[in-house]
Amino acid sequence: MRIRVVLLASALLAPLAAGPLAAQHLVPDSLFRTRAPARPVIRVWEAGLLAGLGAGAMAIDRSVRDDAQEDRTPFRNHLSDFGNAFGNKLYVYPALALGALGGKAIGSKGLTRISWHSLEATALAGATVEIVKTAVGRRRPDVSPGDPFTFRGATFTDNSFPSGHTAIAFALATTLAGETRDHWSDAGFYTLATLTGFSRVNDDKHWLSDTVFGAALGIMSARLVQRWHRPLIVGPGVVAASVSF
Repeated sequence: MRIRVVLLASALLAPLAAGPLAAQHLVPDSLFRTRAPARPVIRVWEAGLLAGLGAGAMAIDRSVRDDAQEDRTPFRNHLSDFGNAFGNKLYVYPALALGALGGKAIGSKGLTRISWHSLEATALAGATVEIVKTAVGRRRPDVSPGDPFTFRGATFTDNSFPSGHTAIAFALATTLAGETRDHWSDAGFYTLATLTGFSRVNDDKHWLSDTVFGAALGIMSARLVQRWHRPLIVGPGVVAASVSF
């Protein structure tokens, strides 16, 4: 497990550590301070898209589950092992904590910052998922393969909806993507997150719709953390003090 944590930390944080940090400017206390405009956690059109995708996924939950289990191969199972790691809190949380401590040790404020913000986003996503899981009480496909619509309400035993692995993976991907300038790394982060969702369906741990709503919850968790930490704007010259990569 320790090796996986170290490898995951290296893979996730290497693109960030390689980028130059923007200059930070100290400003007098007398200047006016405010925050940069906040990005919406979810836009109206995104909420509509989520509702449509979620409803569509629920309509095909059973058929997707059946096809996934019939077509499982050793290659897909190995791919799932890799995808699961990107959303597994037992790997992700220690890896991000290691990144934050490593950033402190080498004096990299940027590495410390992105690791800490990622930890906040993934922890928020993970905690929110647990609350929703307990309240909804949806049975997992490996327990109720023929009925994706079994919701028992408040329970600690049936916890399929939404997917925690997928929520953590997309919270991590969204945070990392927001801290990089290029789009290639963004595609890589979201590909890994999508692979996590695939892994949960392949391993018969979640219905397709669990992963759709888990992904949305993860993205919104990351955006909420980004709102908390949005750059400080100072006046009267309105000079932004921020750190970027």
